[in-house]
Amino acid sequence: MDFIPIFLVTLLIVGGLGLALYFGKAPTHRPSRQEILTLLRGVENGTTRQEHWDLFIGYPLSYDPELDLVRQRCAVLDEGDDQTPPLGQGLGDYIYNREGREKIHQLADELEQMIEKEPKYREF
Repeated sequence: MDFIPIFLVTLLIVGGLGLALYFGKAPTHRPSRQEILTLLRGVENGTTRQEHWDLFIGYPLSYDPELDLVRQRCAVLDEGDDQTPPLGQGLGDYIYNREGREKIHQLADELEQMIEKEPKYREF
């Protein structure tokens, strides 16, 4: 007699899991250009958290090649390369020192120009 309740509970759990997998969608990280601009401005004024910055520079943005170039330039600034030393650490809530924030400001201005040149469209 214990078989039937155990079978029904197991059927509900497996059925619920199957429905969740069928109708759910995989988590994705696809920030827009405006979100990245906000992130860069936050690095300038000290409101961006280190975790968000690390996620941005560490995760490729294959859906937008121009935005990925901005990400790669930020990663080079953060980690350095053969020609460029890494940026210095900032004080308090700032991720970088003044020189680093100035370089991030220049990248943010370039991204802002890319956003302005981006074609605008509306769905009807």
